[in-house]
Amino acid sequence: MLIGIISDTHDNVFTTEKLLKELLNHGVNAIIHLGDIVSPFTVKIMKNLVKDVKLIAVKGNNDGDVYLLTTLFRNYGWSFHQEPFVYEIDSRRLFLFHGMGDASFTQDVARALAKSMRVNAVLYGHTHQPHLENVNGVIVFNPGEGCGYLTGKVSYGLLDTASMETKIYYL
Repeated sequence: MLIGIISDTHDNVFTTEKLLKELLNHGVNAIIHLGDIVSPFTVKIMKNLVKDVKLIAVKGNNDGDVYLLTTLFRNYGWSFHQEPFVYEIDSRRLFLFHGMGDASFTQDVARALAKSMRVNAVLYGHTHQPHLENVNGVIVFNPGEGCGYLTGKVSYGLLDTASMETKIYYL
């Protein structure tokens, strides 16, 4: 199964639309958003683009109206999680969280989770920096930023659950 991975779109409708169109062109079966969608109006735009592709998200530190975000996701048949969680798909266990503190701390937490959890991958956002490494046989992955605000670069990831091949792409 091919999963698209995005994070930190921060209500940038222009780049969010481009990202989602790219993911659909790749033929993704599901999309994971690792936090900081920010406003519910962006979720409505996302639904209009992805139609029936399942979207799974975790709350980011800038996600505002959690009640409405959760309600919209539920109404669309998607899932929005306020806490980190393990998402099981295609016999794979993916630990999803947004992040906290500075980039270095968040990356250290991701590595520690990879060493201590029984998962195939640890996926996180928050730092706005793409990151891919293997820690004790566990993929540690951040797709970078979907908004382009901090780095000037918009990036996303693809994960193939059959091979666990993971790649970073730039718009």
